[in-house]
Amino acid sequence: MLPIIAAMLPLTSLSTPGPLLQYGIWVYLLVFIVITLASTIVGGLIPDNTFLFLTGAVAIGNGLSILWLFVIAVGGGFAGYEINYWSGRIFGLAICRGICPTVLNNSNVQKALNVMDRFGLATMVFSRFMPVLNLPSFIAGVNVMEYRRYFGFNLISSILWCGSLLMLGYYIGSISFVSDFLNNLMDLFLVILVVAIIIAIVMFARDYVKRKGSCSPE
Repeated sequence: MLPIIAAMLPLTSLSTPGPLLQYGIWVYLLVFIVITLASTIVGGLIPDNTFLFLTGAVAIGNGLSILWLFVIAVGGGFAGYEINYWSGRIFGLAICRGICPTVLNNSNVQKALNVMDRFGLATMVFSRFMPVLNLPSFIAGVNVMEYRRYFGFNLISSILWCGSLLMLGYYIGSISFVSDFLNNLMDLFLVILVVAIIIAIVMFARDYVKRKGSCSPE
């Protein structure tokens, strides 16, 4: 489905100086990958809220379609939480904790459980804006929540999250002097984003290597 959508997207050049990406299609793909990764339990360090806001803010100046940005961002947010849910449902807490002990420590899990006990499935929406390391969706899988209910809340939360932040950035970015400032800020933010992604991957790889080392025969 993604290749079909990507083929329909315009190849628009970015206007920011020294852009990391040269064509619009790669920006849409970047949005999907970043939001998907940021929505998983290992992507808690990625500044996804800021990324969505700035993406919406620079959309006009860079000839990007806010509608396609919305559709693809929602798809990424939905996919990330689906990964969390099915990881928890299929593998359970014990196995996943062995793979990601830093994220799935007792403190973080208990914090997510407390929030879910207080707000129920509405936590799925709150966790998008104020994430508890994206754990509520994972806990829902561990607890084998009925998938039909989970599916609906996952979709709604992704739509509200992506829609509100993208549109807020889009309208603020339509102000000319703000747009110029944000275009310059976006370059710096992309560097910060890459660093955050690298750190998240390194932390996951470190935990995985430690687990493999502890399981290997002496």
